[in-house]
Amino acid sequence: MNDDERNKVFNKERAKIIKGKTAIQRNTLTEIERLLALASTQISATLAATPTDFQAWNLPQLQNSINTAMDEIGTLSAQKVSTASNEIWQQGVDLIDKPVAAAGLQISAVLPAIDTRQLIAMRTFMTGRMKDISMTIANSVNSELGLVAIGAKSQQDAINNISAFLKSGRSRAIMVLRTELGGAFSVATQARMKQASEILPGLKKQWRRSGKIHSRIHHDAADGQIVDQDKPFKLYAKTGSVSLMFPRDPAAPVGERVNCGCESLPFMDDWEVKNPGRVPFTDDELKKNAFKRALDAELQGRAA
Repeated sequence: MNDDERNKVFNKERAKIIKGKTAIQRNTLTEIERLLALASTQISATLAATPTDFQAWNLPQLQNSINTAMDEIGTLSAQKVSTASNEIWQQGVDLIDKPVAAAGLQISAVLPAIDTRQLIAMRTFMTGRMKDISMTIANSVNSELGLVAIGAKSQQDAINNISAFLKSGRSRAIMVLRTELGGAFSVATQARMKQASEILPGLKKQWRRSGKIHSRIHHDAADGQIVDQDKPFKLYAKTGSVSLMFPRDPAAPVGERVNCGCESLPFMDDWEVKNPGRVPFTDDELKKNAFKRALDAELQGRAA
């Protein structure tokens, strides 16, 4: 295999791993949304089976039905998230191992498994949040039912509020999954990168922006930045600089982590990659985001 072929298979495998990570997140979100939609259907069915006169309800029995339904949804969501966290952790390791292996160097055969204690902690956090979201919805729904039962709120107002609670729960679940599953991926990649640096002296990492339309502009500005694997990336926001070991770094401020879709990719100076520097903004990004247009003009001005 010559250098051109080696670089080609490396880049292809690296892109494949990132796509696999995205697929795990997408499939997990789809399943959680399905479970929350099921919860909405079950709650609606429970309400439809009750008398229209809320004063006549057996409130404790109704609330127990809501709790039972949401507890089941919470358990199923936690199970799905637990499985996804294990899968995405392995993808984080694979982001180092498989591209290098495709290029002809089998490092997985000589490197030990990375410490999974942080995975266990992150998985526990995620499953706990899924259950918390389900119980929060249940408590909010039951509170509305109680207010209607005592005549403090109308039936229609309660139904409207219950719908809002379910939508809010969905939004919180999506935020947690995007952030924490992505965080598990990045933590595993960084840990494996540290191990691999013993075999690959000079191993570095490159910040790659998410490509989302409405992203953090200072995350976009960091696109293409290359640092040693054991050094943090430097990002410069209007409020000042921030150092991140990788996107969604658990040690970073919450505002830097939530819903971040950026990636930290393995990089060597002698590797030929498709985009050695920053990736140009797409026409769609420039059309829909004025901040990106301003940044693009600034960066092009620097390069001129």
